[in-house]
Amino acid sequence: NVVDPNDLIKEYGADTTRLFSLFAAPPEKDLEWNSKGVEGCFRFLNRIHRFVQANKEVIIAAEQSIPGVLNSGERNLHRKTHQTIKRVTQNIEHNFHFNTAISAVMELVNVLTASTSDNTKEPVNNSVISEAVNTILILLCPMVPHFCAELWATLHNGGSIDAEQWPKWDKEAAKEEELT
Repeated sequence: NVVDPNDLIKEYGADTTRLFSLFAAPPEKDLEWNSKGVEGCFRFLNRIHRFVQANKEVIIAAEQSIPGVLNSGERNLHRKTHQTIKRVTQNIEHNFHFNTAISAVMELVNVLTASTSDNTKEPVNNSVISEAVNTILILLCPMVPHFCAELWATLHNGGSIDAEQWPKWDKEAAKEEELT
């Protein structure tokens, strides 16, 4: 049986439908089509879009270098950014598991929004926020290229995300401070 995605593309867009197709199952498994899952992907992309729009000035004005001394919230977000780069890179390069790559980016978005919420005790440096947002857009670009290109152009004065290199993860930055 084949499901025609045209209705979903008309309602949610091609990028959202593509994200759901890649997220719902690994390539070697059959995809159990569920239009409710598309709504979840739509909400996820809207969450990123709202965050970028709300923090656009902060992200644009941020310095490109990460400070040498980070508070606990900054360390946590910086660590999660580099752990996500590692996971996404390995999932795409070694076994084409886009579903777990997307899941890793979703976890990073959760940490990013938690780190920058009004409930946090310590403010997060703008360069750490910018690093996380830029990483999210580059890592998601193979899955949702139009969405990422539009947000990238918004943040980088019309620049093209296609010209960006894939981020490299820093082993030291990705290392956990405590393990249980």
